[in-house]
Amino acid sequence: MNRTVVLIASLAAAVAVPARAQAPAALKIGIFDANRVSEETDEGKKIAAKLSAFGDKKKAELAAKDKEIADLRAQLDSQNLSLSPEKQQQMQKDIQRKTLELQQGQEAARNEFQIEVSDAQNKFQEQLIRVINQFGRDEGFTLIIERTTGGVAFAAEAIDVTTAIVDKFNEVVKPAADDKAAPAAAKPATPAAPAPKKP
Repeated sequence: MNRTVVLIASLAAAVAVPARAQAPAALKIGIFDANRVSEETDEGKKIAAKLSAFGDKKKAELAAKDKEIADLRAQLDSQNLSLSPEKQQQMQKDIQRKTLELQQGQEAARNEFQIEVSDAQNKFQEQLIRVINQFGRDEGFTLIIERTTGGVAFAAEAIDVTTAIVDKFNEVVKPAADDKAAPAAAKPATPAAPAPKKP
């Protein structure tokens, strides 16, 4: 939060000085909370519900497999004395195989869920950036900053000082003399041709 306030203050101060010197163009700066936008918009709620349903489905699938293993173990324990050694061994193998499948299923479910979350976040972020840019232009904002991260979500072209900074950087930071007059890399010496043999 403090970083965001400092950033906003710094950006406001940085652009305010030339504005006073050149023209009375008023700066219009806004901040927003991306988490609130995600939680309170219809699209954000729809994505959250979709991810929740996906997670619930995977949990139910894994719970069913876990119960199947628990039932097999209970059956083996209860019928242990009446089962043949071969049958006991077969049931133990089944339990081991199903346990391995459950572990693999848990890992796959985590990966699938992460992919779903990542896709949803990327899609929502693209939509949010598009909306903020449209909002910034329509409402005449100079700068719009995300409250939590301090990242600039929208900036008017008029305050883009990148070219001026490049020029100033080149003016202030001169390449070292050694870099300017760096000698070309020495070529490897060509071996002398062997002297012709005398007859």
